[in-house]
Amino acid sequence: MKILTVIGTSHIGNTRAIVDLFLNEFNDNNNEFDEIIIPKDFNDICYGCANCILKGEDKCPHYNKINPLIKKLDEADLIILATPVFVGSCTSGMKLFLDHLAYMWLVHRPKASMFNKVGLILTTAGGSGVKATTKLLKSNLFYLGVPQIFNYGITTMKMGGNYCDYKNKELIKNQVNKKANQIKKALQKRKVGIKTKLFFKLFGMTQKNGWNKVDVDYWKQQGWLDGKKPF
Repeated sequence: MKILTVIGTSHIGNTRAIVDLFLNEFNDNNNEFDEIIIPKDFNDICYGCANCILKGEDKCPHYNKINPLIKKLDEADLIILATPVFVGSCTSGMKLFLDHLAYMWLVHRPKASMFNKVGLILTTAGGSGVKATTKLLKSNLFYLGVPQIFNYGITTMKMGGNYCDYKNKELIKNQVNKKANQIKKALQKRKVGIKTKLFFKLFGMTQKNGWNKVDVDYWKQQGWLDGKKPF
C-alpha cells in the first residue's frame, strides 16, 4: 500500500510531529511512504488562466512541475493532507498546490483512481481555525472524488516538533491510534458513499450538454456518459 503525505509547510513543528505519529501507525504492513513538502517541492502560484480546464491540463504554465506530483496522488492508496492553520486557514503553500488540481474536480475531469482512495486531513493550530481549515481540505478531497475522508485536528500550544516532551502526549497518542485503526479498516474495504455517487451522477448530467468541450470529450472517452462508472 502506498501512503502519500502532502505537507503544507517545511517548518518542523506541531504538524510534522502529528504526521510522524500517524505514519508510525502504518509501519507494520510493508507500506510505501512518499511525501510532497510545500513549498520545497512546489511553489508556483496558480495564475487563474483556466488553461487546465478549458484547454487541457498539459496547457498549464506549471505542467512540467505539477504533473509528477499529480502522478504521486494517482498512485497513492492513502492521501494525507497536513497543514498548520495560518490566519484562519491552510497555508498559502497548500492552497497553491490544491489550486493546480482544479481540472480534476468532479465537475470537470476527475481521475478514476481517486474513487478508490482514502483521505486523511491533519490540522494543527495554536488558537482557532482547525474546524474551518479541516472543512476546506475535506471539501477539496471530496470534489477530487475521494469517497472516504477522515480528519484529526488539534488545538495546542507549540510542541516544537518534539512530541516526546509534550505533556498531553499519551492522550494524543491514543487518539491517533484510534483514528489510524479506523483508516486501516477503511483501506481494507474501500467503498463509495451515496453523496459521491449523487454528485457524480449530477455532474454527469451536466456533461451531456456541457459547455466545455475538453470536459465533455473526457467523459465520453471514459464511457461515463454511456452508463459506465469509475467505481
